[in-house]
Amino acid sequence: MSEQNKPGNQLSAVEVQQYPAHFQARVVGEVQHRSGDGPLESIPPGTELKVDTAIASYVLSWVNPVDQQPETAYLAKREFEHYVEVGALNVTV
Repeated sequence: MSEQNKPGNQLSAVEVQQYPAHFQARVVGEVQHRSGDGPLESIPPGTELKVDTAIASYVLSWVNPVDQQPETAYLAKREFEHYVEVGALNVTV
């Protein structure tokens, strides 16, 4: 019996890797993130994201269509995966 399958040794979201280290996604619905302690901000639908996998989160990078400035946001893995499940994000691996 492997360590993972022993009672009490279940995998956490941090240990389960659903996506590669680097991939892309497109915003097709309501996707929000919080910058620091600030208010929730929406990422505009149609935005193409570069996504990098971190230990417990995904790092989203894109260019703001209004001012052409680079933007970065972090989403917890479960939050990102929720947006994929509800159809707000389309992932391309």
